[in-house]
Amino acid sequence: MKKVLITGAAGFIGSALCDVLKKDFSIIGMDNLTKPPACGAVWEQADITDDAAVDRICREHMPDTVVHCAGIAHQKVGAVDVNSYMRINSKATEYLAKAVFNSNSNARFIFLSSICVYGETDLEMPVSEEAECRPSSDYAKSKLDAEKRLDALSSGSSEKKTVILRLAPVYGKEWSLNLDRRILMPRRLGYVKFGNGQQRMSALARGNLVEFIVYLLTQEPGRSNGNTIINVCDTDAYTFNRMIHVYRASGRHPSGPVVRIPLWTVFLATRIAGLVFYGKRGWLHSCYDKLASSLVFDNTRMLATGFKPIHSLESVFKLE
Repeated sequence: MKKVLITGAAGFIGSALCDVLKKDFSIIGMDNLTKPPACGAVWEQADITDDAAVDRICREHMPDTVVHCAGIAHQKVGAVDVNSYMRINSKATEYLAKAVFNSNSNARFIFLSSICVYGETDLEMPVSEEAECRPSSDYAKSKLDAEKRLDALSSGSSEKKTVILRLAPVYGKEWSLNLDRRILMPRRLGYVKFGNGQQRMSALARGNLVEFIVYLLTQEPGRSNGNTIINVCDTDAYTFNRMIHVYRASGRHPSGPVVRIPLWTVFLATRIAGLVFYGKRGWLHSCYDKLASSLVFDNTRMLATGFKPIHSLESVFKLE
């Protein structure tokens, strides 16, 4: 039975992966939690930045595949410094990959990156994997830096198989913060519609992500030099209006009022904030782009693998 090491195994994505993969694979779950979840995995309590622990785990278990979910998620401005993002999301990723390939040169390394590496400004829709990356946040910069480190590690080698999955904002029925911040008022008192609400955004149901990773693990990896990069998102993008409709009809979210916010007020607010917090100006300006413009990503490469996503906003929130 093939061995799969899942980092961040207690998290939103990692725990779901453990639960599904345990049926057909030998799972090693790695996380810094003291008490492991009941996921049926061999559990390794370790911090991803602990090089000695990472070396030991890779030597002892010699995984055939690593799905690297661990890292610092996108936090509020100022909550995490840029050095922490780089140390945990980038440098630790590189070290883990080196340790994995040293223990098993034929291993496959799957890294969960983000579509935020493209940035939000002057994008040609839908955004393909060939688009220039211009990340605006420290989080996005750390993800792109990790990608570059993996590319340097695997470039020119047909043995070191790295797959980078650039994820659209991930959501589930019980956790949908990535969508909430686009349409919900503070304290969930109602809904906010920016402009006419026809802006479209790509999103990713957790079930689709988990099933795509399972699908990749059942396929024989190709012999390619360098990283394979794939945008991962649901089949269709969603308008803000559609998101509000699904939330209101689901019963889980409030059925409160919908307040329309003119886009010029958002533009003005982000520009003023950019003057006050000059060091974060790029990120603050990108907030306007996220709310005022469509952010749709090309999933042709994902679909070309033969994988067909079955989950949607409506199915996750039980409207179909």
